[in-house]
Amino acid sequence: MANQMLAEVEKALDKAPAADRGLTGAAGATTTLQLPDVLVSTAACLVVAIIAAVPGWIYLAGSIGLYLGLIIVLMVAGFMVARRSPVSAPLALGYMALMGLMMGAFTHMAVATGTGSNSGVNLALITQAVLGTVVGAISTLLVYSTPFGKKASKPGKLFFAVMLGYVLLGLANVVAALLGVGNGWGFYGVGPLGLALCALGVGLACWSLLADIGSADRAIASGAPRNWQWSLGMALASSIIWLYLEILRLLAIINGR
Repeated sequence: MANQMLAEVEKALDKAPAADRGLTGAAGATTTLQLPDVLVSTAACLVVAIIAAVPGWIYLAGSIGLYLGLIIVLMVAGFMVARRSPVSAPLALGYMALMGLMMGAFTHMAVATGTGSNSGVNLALITQAVLGTVVGAISTLLVYSTPFGKKASKPGKLFFAVMLGYVLLGLANVVAALLGVGNGWGFYGVGPLGLALCALGVGLACWSLLADIGSADRAIASGAPRNWQWSLGMALASSIIWLYLEILRLLAIINGR
């Protein structure tokens, strides 16, 4: 979803006449996109997702049916929202609330330990995943500062082909997990293959974040209208959350929950 949205951003920039860029409002305030706009919208999206993760943790982790239904709703809503770019603040925050519910449910299921009276949660995994996400985001930003990073941030056909393949793998993995493969992790829980798939997921999430950073940077440099801030902020926040989920899954499998 995030990369489809950013493709719409760049498409709009290509079509935008130069006269529409670098404008100022009646009070002298710029109407073009600035870095603080993107940072604020990204932070707001992350805050909403974190808040929404609380009811997701409490109410959705125990219901596989509701959780899978939410995944389907997220996929459909993601494509619909991407096509409506630039999105408004309420639409962006509403989508992030749905993503937060999913994040909370997934986190609870990933860190749950034992069954019955011996059940509990391994909160240390969450801390490790958050730290890993911060390190991964900073590392991705540093990679983007290099000539290689700037070139890699422009997603081509290979990027979208790999992403499509990973989405299809994810759908097949849901079926495998329901059948009990890999102790409920599906293909991700099958020995070395599972760890390789987890590593692939972390790598793709970093690549997606790199593409998001590049698109936001190019949008700012090209003088994109300020109303694109929520599209870019939501895309960046989505990739950061995806990176967190992939790191958490890898850590949970390595630690055997």
